[in-house]
Amino acid sequence: MHHGTRIAARPVAAAADGLPPLAGPHHITRAQTHGALDRFISYGYPVYCGGGHKPLVALTFDDGPGPYTQQVVDMLRQAGARATFFIVAKEIEGWPQLANEPRVEATVGAIGDHTWNHVDLTTATADQLQHEVVDSQQLIQDHSGASVRLFRPPYGHHDLLVDREIQAQGMLEVLWSVDSRDGEGGTTGPEVLHNVENGLGPGSIVLLHENRGTTLRFLPQILAAVRAKGLHTVTVPELLAEDPPSLAQLKTGNCH
Repeated sequence: MHHGTRIAARPVAAAADGLPPLAGPHHITRAQTHGALDRFISYGYPVYCGGGHKPLVALTFDDGPGPYTQQVVDMLRQAGARATFFIVAKEIEGWPQLANEPRVEATVGAIGDHTWNHVDLTTATADQLQHEVVDSQQLIQDHSGASVRLFRPPYGHHDLLVDREIQAQGMLEVLWSVDSRDGEGGTTGPEVLHNVENGLGPGSIVLLHENRGTTLRFLPQILAAVRAKGLHTVTVPELLAEDPPSLAQLKTGNCH
């Protein structure tokens, strides 16, 4: 398996309306992202954020692909932004018309594994854990054309057994420092925007969902908030290469 060869920075077109692209520095190389992932995987801790020393943020979208995937990708591309997508394998298998969407997502960012069935892994048997982590990783790689070295446990639930399985499969567990709460029923678009704006800062990893109409409608405002704060979007591997968290941040999950 070739690790990390397709998740480094790619050229991003200028944003619409003559604005500069939101993406972070283009000098981050594949070797740098590959090395950063190797290093953080070896530590064995989940990542919650970057170091917070540079004006870089990672927008992450869970639970795709779905009916809004193409629109989300188009909005990101129009803003010259990059993101990270954590994909649920059953969405690829169950909806043949979505089979090419992971490859579309890979054109504007990095791809990660979000299990096969979006289940709580802390209650899974050994066989279930293998299926949810390994089989999904392989299917997502097949459909995205990218090496999958990032993993996000559903609901953020993990334990030592889960952590060890993720590490054994050569993946880094990625959580978040800013929860938009867009995955919760009843959260309005303005509330999602407020939650992102309120937590957004250098090094933030922002939790969003690409299959929510509310998020789709407010994504332009979220991108505008990133721009207004003088921040730039990068993928999670790019964030780790350019602004890595400290060991203390990894051990405590404290991003401030």
